[in-house]
Amino acid sequence: MPTTVANLPDLLKGIPAGAWVAISESQNRALAYGVDAQAVHQEALQKGEKLPLMVRVPDQNSAMFF
Repeated sequence: MPTTVANLPDLLKGIPAGAWVAISESQNRALAYGVDAQAVHQEALQKGEKLPLMVRVPDQNSAMFF
């Protein structure tokens, strides 16, 4: 399986801190976002994405490690 590096700052631009985001499996677009992770996941599935990547937008004062 090839490794994909997503440009998260571009994908998450304009999405408020604390929101859950469903990102396409190809990691090239945000499909849905909101406060309820389950609802966001369901919306991504309804848009035809079989395996969305779910992330939470960090607070400006927090750090993310991968």
